Amino acid sequence: MITLLASALWRLGYLIDSKTRLSPKKNTCFATPLLGIGSLLAGGAGKTPYAAFLAQKIKSKGHRVAILCKNTGDENLLLAKKGFDVFTGNRFELCKKLDGKYDVLISDDGLEDRRLSHAFWICLTWGERAESLQDIIPHGNCRSLWKDHPEIGCVKKCAMEWEESAKSADIIFSMELNLPKNSEIVAIAGIARSQRFFDGLKRNYCIVKKIDCPDHFNIQKKTEQALKLGLPVVITEKNAVRLPEFILSNKNVFICKLNASH
Repeated sequence: MITLLASALWRLGYLIDSKTRLSPKKNTCFATPLLGIGSLLAGGAGKTPYAAFLAQKIKSKGHRVAILCKNTGDENLLLAKKGFDVFTGNRFELCKKLDGKYDVLISDDGLEDRRLSHAFWICLTWGERAESLQDIIPHGNCRSLWKDHPEIGCVKKCAMEWEESAKSADIIFSMELNLPKNSEIVAIAGIARSQRFFDGLKRNYCIVKKIDCPDHFNIQKKTEQALKLGLPVVITEKNAVRLPEFILSNKNVFICKLNASH
């Protein structure tokens, strides 16, 4: 009952924000197309790796592309490390600032920002319902409902490569780790939906210790403590971007990459 009430309050705040601060702006026209990568899930949908996948495809065709995202200290750093032009902050203001300077802009997240009315939105889904208050956080896993987003131009079904649903998925995510199979490891994650990361590792490795941290968590101290066990320590690519070089260069630290493909 308490979580349902909290979901109702979240929903009320979302609707008020949508009609005030994030409402569409009149008389705005942009020359540069905006491709939005969104999801109804509150994190963990794979938006950043998919944004990187699309950006690389666009770059490979000789087009100038920039990615817009919020400054959380990991997504933006990860995208920049991959060699993309990344801009953080108010996405609407960034669109005005960058208009005409790139061939394509990609927004990593931001589906709730209705000021981005010129965007073509691709929504990544993992089969979430998103139909009622019971699906809204903290009762459920979604930030908003399907009925809130008539602007979505395309819905892409997602799956991890080993899941049965991968046979019919539009986007398949795979994990890449340069470590001998069946190794005993310590696995650390500070990401949303971290269970997918752990499930993927369990398929090929023996997890002696699992350390599950909140999304955007700085795992430096956890990693330093884990290294004392003398086992390979496997971390996510997203978490790795916030770690100092002396940890990343440790021979027992292994970075697991998440790749997207059609």
